[in-house]
This record gives sequence, C-alpha cells and structure tokens, in this order.
Amino acid sequence: MGNSLGCSASGERLVSAARDGDLVEARMLLELNPCLAKYSTFGGLNSPLHFAAAKAP
Repeated sequence: MGNSLGCSASGERLVSAARDGDLVEARMLLELNPCLAKYSTFGGLNSPLHFAAAKAP
C-alpha cells in the first residue's frame, strides 16, 4: 500500500539487505531512491527498519 509499482523490486531488495545486515546494499539503494525508506510490506506492518531491528543482537 502506498508503494509505486516501480519501487516494489527495489523495496524488496532493501528489505533483504536490512534483514541480512548488508549496509552497503541498503545505503546504495537509499542513495538511488530515498523514497524507499518509506517502503513496507504486509500493509505497512513490516518496513526495512523492522527487519533490521529484528536481526539486531
């Protein structure tokens, strides 16, 4: 919801990078498209930040 069709694949890449702790990939994706910071899945319940926080020790 609220995601344009064009950012869906990049948003999923950002979620994967956040989940995997890949800071280089996440930073590159956000530099290319800062709006990805607003990307979420499952109706806004899971953002890249949620996945990164869940991975944190």
